[in-house]
Amino acid sequence: MKTTVDTKIHFQNNMQQATVKHPQIGSAAWGWRELEVPEYFRCVTHLGLKLVEVNAHSQTPKHLLNTFSEEAVEKVAHWAEEADVKIVCLAADNDFTLINESDLEAEIEKVRRFVDMAERLGTKLIRIFSGGDKVEYVPPEMFTQLHYAFNCVGDYAEDRGIELAIENHGGVTATGQRMLHLMEGIKSPAVGVNYDPANFLMAGGDPLMALRKILPWVKYTHWKDVRWENGKAEYCALGEGEMVCQPIVKELLKANYEGYWVIEYEESEDVQRGTQDSVTYLKQVFQEVT
Repeated sequence: MKTTVDTKIHFQNNMQQATVKHPQIGSAAWGWRELEVPEYFRCVTHLGLKLVEVNAHSQTPKHLLNTFSEEAVEKVAHWAEEADVKIVCLAADNDFTLINESDLEAEIEKVRRFVDMAERLGTKLIRIFSGGDKVEYVPPEMFTQLHYAFNCVGDYAEDRGIELAIENHGGVTATGQRMLHLMEGIKSPAVGVNYDPANFLMAGGDPLMALRKILPWVKYTHWKDVRWENGKAEYCALGEGEMVCQPIVKELLKANYEGYWVIEYEESEDVQRGTQDSVTYLKQVFQEVT
């Protein structure tokens, strides 16, 4: 007869294997920005995916805008039901690095309205930004401002059962150390990280080392790759660049990450091909790390 300890270990091993065998792979929305939402959903299901993001961004007029139209939200919810896809994340835009106080408060209110939008869609997660993606030097007072803003929106989201995931997107969030400093000042448990290893690599960092600094806060992940052409870095499909994914995936599984693994192929011209190839490669990585 197995002891309690043996049973627990056996159960944990089985759970880890289940996570590896059945990763929750979905599609990020940015690469599909040139398609109307119903066509986007149809293309994704054709690839065998059922988990999707939806853009809610000023630069994605064919998806949801940040005008918060209830009619548009209802249409997207209907299209998702019709296509039998689950909207797992709202990909929103915001900038909490604005210096003017009234501008900052407007951005905080905008994120609160994204939370209301997510509620109407039945979505439990929103990808947000810090802003300041071109900033090279981040003064201490900027982190103080960011902590204030994220705690404000975090409290609002927490009361409504919604989680917020800050994407590492250059500038203020370019490095693992900056992200660590940011997260340590955010008290709301509703606020975490959207870990995008390719964005760390694009910023010149080591995505694995960055992950180890922010691992406790990772709620969501984006997956793409980076390659260098004639000395210039560009995003590409997962497995077509220079990112070493296996140790990163292994680190997340070791930490019992149970969130989504979302493919973010960014080029709209061949997004279907790039997404499919990325899914295939990510599944291969899961097989290799086990």
